[in-house]
Amino acid sequence: MLELRTPHLLLRPLGPEDEEALFRLLNEPRVRHYLCDDLPVSREMVQEHLAHSQQSFRERGFGLFSLFLKEEPGTFIGFTGLGRIDDGEEVEVWYALAPEHWGRGLATEAAEAMLRFGFEQLGLKEIWAGADLDNAASFRVMERLGMTRVGERIVGPRQVRALYYRLTR
Repeated sequence: MLELRTPHLLLRPLGPEDEEALFRLLNEPRVRHYLCDDLPVSREMVQEHLAHSQQSFRERGFGLFSLFLKEEPGTFIGFTGLGRIDDGEEVEVWYALAPEHWGRGLATEAAEAMLRFGFEQLGLKEIWAGADLDNAASFRVMERLGMTRVGERIVGPRQVRALYYRLTR
């Protein structure tokens, strides 16, 4: 099984065993505000995300990874991964952590692992990242990663304005 390691994290592809933890994370109000347009996430939606990620790994070699602290390898703390922006051709890095793990540099560490994976193992030429306009913490992560601000886009089913950054190989 594919497994990535960073100084503080273990990453493995999201699987059915992560359904409950992912459901809780996506419905945590502070996480849901930025990731889910502040809408409740149903179990069916979580199952669809898991299935879509597994299919993406089979077809494209990338998808979503569970995040675990090395010192607590059985405790799900969030996810990271690569996916297509609105199912288009551009690939973006995603990351989300449970709020009790915010502010420790773990989102940057996880996203950096995804950039390495995308560039070195998948041979991608560029990787994007985007966040809601009020998500200053995510913009700091993107800037720490050396990404360049590109501009705003309208994304997602609710047509939300997001600010996007890009890093080229």
